[in-house]
Amino acid sequence: MEKWDVVVVGAGPGGSYAAKTAAELGLKTVFFERGRSPGDKNASGCGLGQRWWRDFPDIMEKLQGLPSVRKVEMVVINLLDEHDRLRYRCGTTGSDLCASRWPHGMDGISIYRRDLDPFLAGLATAAGAELRTSTLVNDVVMENGVVRGVRTDSGETHLAEVVIAADGAVSTMARRSGLRNRWGGGCTLVPQLDFSADEEKMDLIIGNAEWVWFGPLYGTYQVNFRDGFHIGCGQWLRSDWDEKPLDMIRDVVRMKPFQDMCKAIGAKPREYQAHLLPWLKKPSKTYTGGMMLVGDAAGFPCPLEAEGVWHALMSGRIAAETAAWAISRGDVSERALAEYERRWKASDLGKEHEFGPEFVDLWNSTVFDPRLMTRQIQLLLEVSMLHPFSIVFDWGDAHMDCFNQHLEHLLDLAPEFADFGRRYIKPLARGIWPKNVKRVLLQAKERIPLVRRMPDAAYFRLVARLFRGLAPYLDPDLKQDAPVPRELFQREVG
Repeated sequence: MEKWDVVVVGAGPGGSYAAKTAAELGLKTVFFERGRSPGDKNASGCGLGQRWWRDFPDIMEKLQGLPSVRKVEMVVINLLDEHDRLRYRCGTTGSDLCASRWPHGMDGISIYRRDLDPFLAGLATAAGAELRTSTLVNDVVMENGVVRGVRTDSGETHLAEVVIAADGAVSTMARRSGLRNRWGGGCTLVPQLDFSADEEKMDLIIGNAEWVWFGPLYGTYQVNFRDGFHIGCGQWLRSDWDEKPLDMIRDVVRMKPFQDMCKAIGAKPREYQAHLLPWLKKPSKTYTGGMMLVGDAAGFPCPLEAEGVWHALMSGRIAAETAAWAISRGDVSERALAEYERRWKASDLGKEHEFGPEFVDLWNSTVFDPRLMTRQIQLLLEVSMLHPFSIVFDWGDAHMDCFNQHLEHLLDLAPEFADFGRRYIKPLARGIWPKNVKRVLLQAKERIPLVRRMPDAAYFRLVARLFRGLAPYLDPDLKQDAPVPRELFQREVG
């Protein structure tokens, strides 16, 4: 029987970074991996975005030379109609703000987990943590309702002051400790298909971009690596779901635009997999006496795009720091480890989940519903036709007539989506910073002679009285660069 300060279960990104942080803080640390090596059982990859340059710049610098890395500078969006025709393709763009800000608007890399995971585990061992592979941890040691250690499938017991569980979406540690039995509908099943491809052709055709495919199908992401890519799609695990995961992927692969892309870059399928992913409106409880959950085990993937690797590292770091704090005080009780939840909620990780309910409801009624997307694609196409380049290059009529014809069609479609807007778009309005609402109102004030000379405070009171929906943004006591509190927004705006 061995005794440690910290035992980490799982050597994925969250577990490895938790072990690294704990070791750097002087804690005797071990982390366990059930595979033969970190990343051994993971065939997929991930995109590491701008926040990595901000929060983990040394890691990002060192990752650049790994074999599977492809630079990412934009996302290419492909819209298809119900006849599988490619109707629209565009790339995300930036502004001068993106060019002058670091990290930039879209600046990152894609990398296979078989490269990323061993690299992160190496950082942990270099910091002094001990890695044990081919070891399945399948139980916790409990004493008076507090987790005191773990047991492996070979019967070994490892005692610890604190256990950090980074054992994925189907977390054995969460279940065995009584923290959680099931996600209760907050999980998706994600089928993925990995392809090899010609690196030179990918450089010419794919470029430095990730791709997505939207249409009357389950929204599909395409993560591109140096000489390959994978596609994945998903749906909430719910009682009325009758779709077969393999069929969801087939609906994408059979599309002619997708086949054309594969032919152009010499793509060949090489591995199929399906895995569970927590995609929650908000994470459930992430701690108990003697133990904290990080990464997928805690339900931390982004509620908007389900990216979870940055979230895993951030939660792993916060958990290790909380462990060091609790051990130094001689108190690792449930009450003490509540500090972990307070810390992550106050961090950028917590900000990510502030709009979890709104993001999840929006996805559930758009790209996760092929039937609804058939009509919504028409709306998106009309919106896209109203930007200047589309009007200039619409040769069907005089350009202003073209503009008005498209505007007329958009207005015809709008009533059908009015309820959709009220349900899923309007709730996102509370995320607009109050200071930006005030700037718009002040610019309008300068153009209205009746109120131009009115003091700003009196003007804001008048606006709040006339337009109740704006009242939450005009409260002078609110933080000006943060979302309006949910309770205030719902009370005033509904």
